[in-house]
Amino acid sequence: MGLIDVGISLTGKITDPTLGKQVQDAVNKGLLELATIEGQRVVQKQLKPGHGRRTGTLQRRIGAALPGPYFAQFDAGQNRYGQNLIYSYWVEGVSTLNAKSTFKGYKMFEKAENRLKLSPNLWRKYIGEHLMKVFQ
Repeated sequence: MGLIDVGISLTGKITDPTLGKQVQDAVNKGLLELATIEGQRVVQKQLKPGHGRRTGTLQRRIGAALPGPYFAQFDAGQNRYGQNLIYSYWVEGVSTLNAKSTFKGYKMFEKAENRLKLSPNLWRKYIGEHLMKVFQ
């Protein structure tokens, strides 16, 4: 039988002991941008007079944050203020009162979330951009 001897030598960025942290930071930056630009802003743009906006308070409370690693969220105040604006549930259409009413909500957060789920190019754009910087 023949014997094959193979040697592999790794050099460059792949051997950097901080690579894992750098990748996590890059993904988190991309996720926050994605949640801010494609989540928060999309929801805010849907709020107009006659369509969920009266005083602008709800629109100002909508924000994006990173509650944990690899996890971004856009909401109506939960991360920044500790709880969502109380009437945001009604406007979204997820309040128990919506079931009893003819008003079923505008589903702004749901629409923004579905847009993110169905758009892999957005994920590549925001997260991929930051990952490419790590490996340059």
